[in-house]
Amino acid sequence: MISLTKIRQIIEKEDEGPTLDYKEDLVLETDGDKAQFVKDVISLANSGQTAHIIIGVEDGTRKLKGIKTTHKAEQLNDILKGKCDPPLTVEYAEKTILGHKVGVVEFSGENPPYIVAVLNRFGGPLSSDSRKSFYIERGTVFVRNYNMNEGASRASLDKMYKVKYVVLQPDLQLGHEISLKPSEGQIEADIEFFLTNQGEAVGTHTIVWIQFQNVKKIVRCRDVCQDISKLNNDIPTVQITPLAPVVPRVRTVCEGVTVKVDSDVGQIVAKVIIGAANMRTKEGTYVIPLKEKIKNV
Repeated sequence: MISLTKIRQIIEKEDEGPTLDYKEDLVLETDGDKAQFVKDVISLANSGQTAHIIIGVEDGTRKLKGIKTTHKAEQLNDILKGKCDPPLTVEYAEKTILGHKVGVVEFSGENPPYIVAVLNRFGGPLSSDSRKSFYIERGTVFVRNYNMNEGASRASLDKMYKVKYVVLQPDLQLGHEISLKPSEGQIEADIEFFLTNQGEAVGTHTIVWIQFQNVKKIVRCRDVCQDISKLNNDIPTVQITPLAPVVPRVRTVCEGVTVKVDSDVGQIVAKVIIGAANMRTKEGTYVIPLKEKIKNV
């Protein structure tokens, strides 16, 4: 459940939107009232994010009024039961802010689209005005446009499905650290490679292929680096095959390779291809400065 500090920040700074609804009161006496509550929850949940209904706050001004009617999570979830597909459950808490008690309904729209799942039609007169009624019907999809809850358009549904079915991928990037020492008129460069993942998914079955363009020879490879020059027409080439998946925002060290270059060479240039089972292969030119701070490419 959201913290008291965060609730105060929301009320102070945020107007109603796709994930936030203010209500002066939440009355659930009649079936019409309950049908409106179901509509509100489905509309906010179809944002695909965590949403809140904050009760006891004046819409438009965000002025604290305090709740008039208390509720419990069990009561609210009993109203929602059997009326949303997929099912939705909420958390409920009451907090005191500047002497006013507010109610907070919190729920997650992690699996949109949510649709009305009543047997046929549900609702009836509203407690605020018995001359008015409100009903929800099976199969209806409600969405929230700005601060209004309404039936979904085709564009709204397309957006929901696009968000739902987008495939998260890793974004693997190669980095390195280097140490140098003179060696018989040449430079021996000890390069330790590492991978970072800037994507949202774990990189699985990763392979990195590095073909050096101005290296005289590969002296040695360590750990998951393998000299495959003979398989590439004796062009100095290494293959890196990490043993473990490459986790987002965690540096995966791949050990490295020691190569020799001419002493007058200012940088090592290589062609690099990075691939994973769940990532589109990326390739490009990789430059390793020999006299400057190492940088990622």
